[in-house]
Amino acid sequence: WPALLLAVAGVVAAKAIVTFLLLRVAQVRRGIAAETGLLMGSPSETTLIVLATAAQAQLILPSTAAFWQTVTAIGLTITPLLAQAGRVVSRRIEARGGPDDDEGTTDEPRTVIIGFGRVGRMVADMLAVHNQPYVAVEADIDAVTEAKAAGYPVMFGDIARAELVDRLNLGDARALILTMDEPVLTVRLTRRVRAVAPDLPIIARARDPRHAAELYRAGVTDAVPETLESSLQLSEAVLVDLGVAMGPVIASIHEKRDELRQNIRREADMERDPRINRP
Repeated sequence: WPALLLAVAGVVAAKAIVTFLLLRVAQVRRGIAAETGLLMGSPSETTLIVLATAAQAQLILPSTAAFWQTVTAIGLTITPLLAQAGRVVSRRIEARGGPDDDEGTTDEPRTVIIGFGRVGRMVADMLAVHNQPYVAVEADIDAVTEAKAAGYPVMFGDIARAELVDRLNLGDARALILTMDEPVLTVRLTRRVRAVAPDLPIIARARDPRHAAELYRAGVTDAVPETLESSLQLSEAVLVDLGVAMGPVIASIHEKRDELRQNIRREADMERDPRINRP
């Protein structure tokens, strides 16, 4: 047993350290690199195949193959424990080291954009056009690298982690914009932020009117359903192509958008208070 446990520890340590260093060379954050290193530290199933083949070809002794097969089996069984340890280590590193990016540490009140995909980038572009300061948060390291190379103030972080929400200091933000395509996380984050920042404007991307109503109940200031917006844009293009004057078209689109938004708000209020009568 001492030899087996020492071998397991050696394999896990070697793989974890190598993985951590490779990820750091690739400019991955320390917390993520440590968590991934520990998760990848256990030996793989392929090791069992290689050992069996080597023993069959008489490249190693059967006793040697049996020893390392046992080490591999033990290593595979502790993978969930390594994953849990990785999360704990990652959180401690993040809490101690703070954000690697300067964008999230300034005291200047800014709009915070959560999610920097196609929707988040479009919002950022429009804020920049009107000289409105902002910072974006994105959990995809490749997207962060690409955005920072293009000059966008984006910081890497997983908004599902409570410590990141605290570091963003949303109580002093000018507005919070949620663009993630994750309905459950969006609602949960809205509730949490609204509890600590009751006056903060929260504008959220919604998947459909039902999701928008749920977001209103959670406390968003405005919810924008993708399905309705695409329908309104299509209607605008059709009317203009049919020769209707641009002014009346834009006015009618705005009127229709307000009507739909009021209907969604009314549905949300009815879910919150059934005594409210339908129109």
